[in-house]
Amino acid sequence: MTHRERVLRALAHQEPDRVPLDLGGSAYSLNDAHYFKLKDYLGIKGEVEPYRHGHTGNYYDERVLEALDIDCRHVGLRSASNFQVKVSPDGTFKDEWGIPMIRTGVYMSVAGHPLAVAVNADLDGYPWPDTYAPGRTAGLRAKALHYRQNTDYALVARAPASVGLFEMGCFLRGTDVFLMDLVANQDFAHKLLGKIAEVFLGLTAVYMDAVGDLVDIVTWGEDLAHQTGIFFSLPTYREMLKPLHTRIFSQVKERAPKAKLMFHCCGSVRPLVADFIEAGVDIVQSVQPLAANMDLFELKREFGERVSFQGAIDVQQALPGTLIDVENEVKARLRALAPGGGYILAPCNNIQEDIPPENLVHLYRCAREWGKYPIEV
Repeated sequence: MTHRERVLRALAHQEPDRVPLDLGGSAYSLNDAHYFKLKDYLGIKGEVEPYRHGHTGNYYDERVLEALDIDCRHVGLRSASNFQVKVSPDGTFKDEWGIPMIRTGVYMSVAGHPLAVAVNADLDGYPWPDTYAPGRTAGLRAKALHYRQNTDYALVARAPASVGLFEMGCFLRGTDVFLMDLVANQDFAHKLLGKIAEVFLGLTAVYMDAVGDLVDIVTWGEDLAHQTGIFFSLPTYREMLKPLHTRIFSQVKERAPKAKLMFHCCGSVRPLVADFIEAGVDIVQSVQPLAANMDLFELKREFGERVSFQGAIDVQQALPGTLIDVENEVKARLRALAPGGGYILAPCNNIQEDIPPENLVHLYRCAREWGKYPIEV
């Protein structure tokens, strides 16, 4: 099979020749420190330009993906060309949303919340990002056409922003304040989430108008859960966020009717999976195996006929461990999720510096060998 045929067969809940493999997309990419070590380990010479700045993972190197026989390639929106970052003497800078950021070690951290004390009336005058600003799709369609016409890879559109509705509310308002808003200040929370959603709807329209007819998967990224549960009650999700997700995902499918919608959400996300499916999600991404209530056999049994899974390879213990740990991880996830198709193997989150490059290479080597159908590990 070609790489694309393999991915599409799996997403049709049928068994391809082997389990598809992915790396390099939203929330399952390489942090810079690991990327440079992996490139050296693979003997890859020569540098590539970073495709973005100000993040923990800024490099996308197709030579790495080719070496690991990854089945997907990825495209994404650029920053607006008329937006310039201005760094203050204390090292802080504001992003396009007006959120102060600062680098702490290898990570970017929120340094302030511009709407922390805002009231409803303040939201109308806030300088929201201009979704139609120039430069966001510069070269995007040409790149997507190249992949479609000159390669056999499945094409994945990254998430239009690095965070989603809930996280952006936390960034703008402060996590503690916004969580209280969702319960005790719902008029404000509805209006704030609506303003954020309008920006995302604009970005999605621009994005899909450029490449929606060319991509196989469109990603949405949003962390709504932590290691032991979701950040709020299920009724709160259904009242405050689900209608907006449904609206955004409907717009994606109108403009990219052949693409599958993939939702990245870390943590103990099981209580939300049925609602994700109702909102239009085709692929649940991350599938963090060490989070509470994330038994992968049960997830496959309960939801496997209605949704596909992508990810599931543990980055907390298995990948930073020994080669035997990596082998056991691959076997366990293949046994749980691969039978019958509906699974793309990938790390459940970004590859951090503590993961040895030889472990990542071994992961994909084992997956290619043991992921052949019929699954017999």
